[in-house]
Amino acid sequence: MSKSHRQSVKASKRKRQEARRPKRRAPYLPYLIVVVVAGALIAALFVISLGSSGPGGVEAAYPAGYTAPTQGDPDAPVEFVMWGDFQCTFCKRFETQTLPRLRADYVDTGKVKFVWRNFAHYGKESEDAAVAAYCAGEQGQFWEYHDTLYRNQGSYNSGAFGTSRLNRFADDLSLDSAAFQACLARPKYDAVLSADYGVGRGQGVQGTPGFFVNGEYVSGAQPYETFVRIIEAELAASGQ
Repeated sequence: MSKSHRQSVKASKRKRQEARRPKRRAPYLPYLIVVVVAGALIAALFVISLGSSGPGGVEAAYPAGYTAPTQGDPDAPVEFVMWGDFQCTFCKRFETQTLPRLRADYVDTGKVKFVWRNFAHYGKESEDAAVAAYCAGEQGQFWEYHDTLYRNQGSYNSGAFGTSRLNRFADDLSLDSAAFQACLARPKYDAVLSADYGVGRGQGVQGTPGFFVNGEYVSGAQPYETFVRIIEAELAASGQ
């Protein structure tokens, strides 16, 4: 047998032996699979805990007994959720230019339920203003106070929504001053603001204003016509 033939036989034998050996898996692969699966489960649980933007879908994240401020027929076929900040200038543009028309054409006519959610992200005065609006709501004037805040908006954290001015707004609306100030002093609504912000982030809100119209997200102070197209499509789909 020639030398080259012997080498060929040995090489062939080594290949057969290697083919019979079980293949070794990468030692980290099972751990990688576990990490990926665990991450997916955690993400799914996080989304479930935050809920959806639909009617009642986010209530589990809020303190017991809390209900978001709404306007319009609670059974309206279209739910219009706004995520806003009282110091947000683009929110003010929407509130003063676009929302009045939407209210007149859709909210007041029973076609749309308008829901307010706080996404207070401009600082302390955003949070203080939001709490003040809720305190006014305890006396049945959330929306009146809400509108007052936007009319009196100043530059960010400049004192426009300092405690003395918040109390003055309450006096202008003839609220019970003692009850209003006591409400401001309690941390009663901190959990609401925290839940609002967490739910908003979980649903993809990154800035203000942000909107969900029957679950369809709209970012920014869009013109009246943009919202009308979505609302009309939703009304048509519901048979209205």
